[in-house]
Amino acid sequence: MILVVFIKGLIIDFVSKFYKRIRLADLRLKNTSCRFSSSSEILESNFGKSVVIFDNNNIYNSKVDSYSYIQMGSRIFNCEIGKFCSIASNVSIAPGIHDLNNVTTHPVLVQKSAPLPKVFGKKDNIVTYKKVFIQNDVWIGEKAIILDGVKIGNGAVVASGAVVIKDVDPYSIVGGVPAKHIKYRFDQETIDLLQKSEWWNFSDEWFEKNADLMLDIDGFKEYLKNDKQNI
Repeated sequence: MILVVFIKGLIIDFVSKFYKRIRLADLRLKNTSCRFSSSSEILESNFGKSVVIFDNNNIYNSKVDSYSYIQMGSRIFNCEIGKFCSIASNVSIAPGIHDLNNVTTHPVLVQKSAPLPKVFGKKDNIVTYKKVFIQNDVWIGEKAIILDGVKIGNGAVVASGAVVIKDVDPYSIVGGVPAKHIKYRFDQETIDLLQKSEWWNFSDEWFEKNADLMLDIDGFKEYLKNDKQNI
């Protein structure tokens, strides 16, 4: 009996790894400019160009746009991530919702579709997730948690270990548990100019020619004021 269970486990493990390799191969064929670690589990997700997914990530029902990357050990569920975003290691996004107003918070008694061996719920009675929206040029520090339904604005920074429970303004730096606004990266005039420019949508040709300008906020502002028509 023990041998049968052992062999069955080996077969299940082999089949699971086999289908994972097929999914990964298909993903790489569809996204030739991207890099996906073979140790990451990626399901029902879409990617822009030159995206990098490092080791041991779990990504489900999400979109990651161009030039963004996700470091090791992160869990990204039901999320749209914009361009040029930096997601550090061990970040959790949209971990799920448990209703606090029922007799129990456990899904097995209230949710028919709960992913458990046995459920008692006759229908899906609660909302178990809400989509997270992360705009462009966002930096999320290591071990941060972004709760369901949150929107993080362009250029924002989330400090390591922060727990974000509400929307974050563009170019705001937040930290703590729960996360609170610390300061803005720039003054309001600069923020408005960057927002209006939507520089993350500039062409690759522009970045090839003007990459050094991204190191000089004053020079970039001057460029936007004088030469935006040339983009």
